[in-house]
Amino acid sequence: MKLINEIKKVNWFLILSFYGLILILTYFSRKLPNVLQSVIHAFTNLEVNWNYNHGIAILLVSFLFYKFSPVKSTHSLFGDNKLKSALFPLLLFIGYSVYGFSNNNGINEHLWAFIFCLFTIVYDIMEEYTWRGYLIEGLGKINLIVKSVISGIFWGFWHLLIFNDFDQYGGFGVFLLFSIIVSFILTFSVSKTKAILVPATIHALLIRTNIVTLICFIIFVIMLLTWDRKLFKKRGKSRFINNGNS
Repeated sequence: MKLINEIKKVNWFLILSFYGLILILTYFSRKLPNVLQSVIHAFTNLEVNWNYNHGIAILLVSFLFYKFSPVKSTHSLFGDNKLKSALFPLLLFIGYSVYGFSNNNGINEHLWAFIFCLFTIVYDIMEEYTWRGYLIEGLGKINLIVKSVISGIFWGFWHLLIFNDFDQYGGFGVFLLFSIIVSFILTFSVSKTKAILVPATIHALLIRTNIVTLICFIIFVIMLLTWDRKLFKKRGKSRFINNGNS
């Protein structure tokens, strides 16, 4: 009964308007020239696969809805614990940069891995500000499981406008299930840390599947499960006083 009551309290017109506008702007943004590629070509002949068009589109929609709708953000880029949040991308950058990514651009594989991670995380911040940012907060006090499922479904179907096919995932049904599962992890991470950077970094793990991915994921899970513990424990004040009086 409590879950049903919380679902009824959600402003579904607002949520569906938000999602509808995202779909519309994503569709038209994909028809435009690749803005990032145009900027890069102004300085170099480097060819990149990233397309920020739809990321910028959904970021703009999320920002406007945060600004003009009743939903107010309790999240920020670094959350309540800036040091711990910053450790997530730091570990990602170090791990993948040491491992290195091969490329056809003639760039050192370690430098290319760093560049690849940088561009990926910037894009993933746009996505997570939307799907685990406004959407999750717009769903009110519904429990995290239901929020994760809704976010995963919305997120998965949105990719129909992004990908030409889903053959590499075994079909769209498999991809949708994968989106929901990953959404559980990302939703939990943002609810625990209040930091958009954390789910964005975990999201970035999807760029490669190797030993670094596994190690980073394990470390990230441990960090999330121990999030409320302090990194550095302060020495007892009474012990200091006793030493001073001896």
